Amino acid sequence: MLSEKTFYAIITVVIILGGIGLGVAYEKSLSTAPVTSTTSSTGPYSLTLVISPNNWFNNATIHHRQPAYFVVGPNGQLESSAKIMLPAHRLIQLTIIDYDSGVTPNIGPNGTSNNSTYAHVIGTVGGVEYLYNGTSQFINATLSGNASDNITIIKGEGWAISQLPWNNTLGGWEVTHTFTILYNGQIVVNIPTFAGNNPSGGAVTFAQFYLNNTGNYVWQCYVPCGDELNGWGGAMATAGWMTGVVVVY
Repeated sequence: MLSEKTFYAIITVVIILGGIGLGVAYEKSLSTAPVTSTTSSTGPYSLTLVISPNNWFNNATIHHRQPAYFVVGPNGQLESSAKIMLPAHRLIQLTIIDYDSGVTPNIGPNGTSNNSTYAHVIGTVGGVEYLYNGTSQFINATLSGNASDNITIIKGEGWAISQLPWNNTLGGWEVTHTFTILYNGQIVVNIPTFAGNNPSGGAVTFAQFYLNNTGNYVWQCYVPCGDELNGWGGAMATAGWMTGVVVVY
């Protein structure tokens, strides 16, 4: 990715959530922009999201712990992802830090579907995303051994991925979550994440894309990871958890 650049940035994000410390660092040529936004009105705009798997939905004991997306604010604080503001006609540089883990047997618009569309990278620059810092040997062994699944290893530059594969051994897509943006019901951007089979998760996904129409978009995770309704209840249907609005201005 951006191999002509020799500048290497080290970004460290430390999240404290519910008494749990979350931390990650990765080294890569990304940009000289701050983590969450840029001050220039014409340069790349950076957005960092964190997926935390240990959140009590509605603080009710009848609900199990469910994952949620958070926006990392300018001072490193966690902010709601219910409404994400992004500029039109600018390069969006998205970093997703995923602390969830495990493959998913179902992927798609309901809890029983298995739609490979959502395992593909859609709408990004070059049609790829870049995966860093897999904390599990499982990731390294699986992804580096699947050249036939359109996974390319670029030494020193992360894994350029156009699709996350199906794992026959574990019986599921190597997808933990997706960040999918829709406009008028059509997929504009789909970025699948995979944090490995390590219970601690901990992978970084980086992608770049443009949104050139102003207005309200919907963002949604398409891995059913809520409670009830075959996994499509709870967090999956609640703004600021696994869905929300992207306002393009």
